[in-house]
Amino acid sequence: MKLLSVALLVLGAFLVPVPAQAVGVDYVVDGDTIRLRSGAYVRLIGIDTPEVGECGYQAAKRKLDQWVGGQARLVNPGGVDDRDGYDRLLRYVHDAGRDTGLALIRLGLAKARYDGLDGYDRHPRQDAYRAADRRSRDVC
Repeated sequence: MKLLSVALLVLGAFLVPVPAQAVGVDYVVDGDTIRLRSGAYVRLIGIDTPEVGECGYQAAKRKLDQWVGGQARLVNPGGVDDRDGYDRLLRYVHDAGRDTGLALIRLGLAKARYDGLDGYDRHPRQDAYRAADRRSRDVC
């Protein structure tokens, strides 16, 4: 019985909606990283965008800047590491109620990556991100 209670508690942690935290955005670093006014860097969970000099880099950075240039909402889901190897916060980023990472994937500006299929933590939106990635056409 005790084991069942613990299992339900752990499962419940993944089902409870996580509140979004409003933050000020200082600038967009690239298509999958932003710098907050607090000085912290945030890496969008579950996506990868082109690096400097690669096709699609400017388009992804420009779109993210258009959407979050100034303010965003961060969601910290349970079951995902809090920070990456570069000490950036790992968060879902929302603008005006939109899941920004998913929107970038749908536009072909990002790929679904860094998830349970790549050797990282599985994240709660992984299936939706991967499905959107299969349906979208890359800009390059």
